[in-house]
Amino acid sequence: MYVTASSGAADLWDRVFGSQSDPDQWVVFATAAAALAVIVPHNIWRLSRNAITIAHEGGHGIVALLSGRRLDGIRLHSDTSGLTVSRGKPSGLGMILTAAAG
Repeated sequence: MYVTASSGAADLWDRVFGSQSDPDQWVVFATAAAALAVIVPHNIWRLSRNAITIAHEGGHGIVALLSGRRLDGIRLHSDTSGLTVSRGKPSGLGMILTAAAG
């Protein structure tokens, strides 16, 4: 079959934004059990919240780089909050994507 650029773009659009079937029920329950196992025990939560913040701030950082911004750093604070610092135009698509990416 001959694939054109427009059909390739349409296929990609459909794969990214199209609907998909519901996950199996066991996947939903396994995900819920894993989430509870990570957040309910206090000792585990003290560690996992740092990992969650790292993943969140990493999302901002990766999108900042992919959108052409310069990544200055990622800071993790003692209260487990974080901050991703990037340089570039203070407006536009790159800034919007970076802010929304976490």
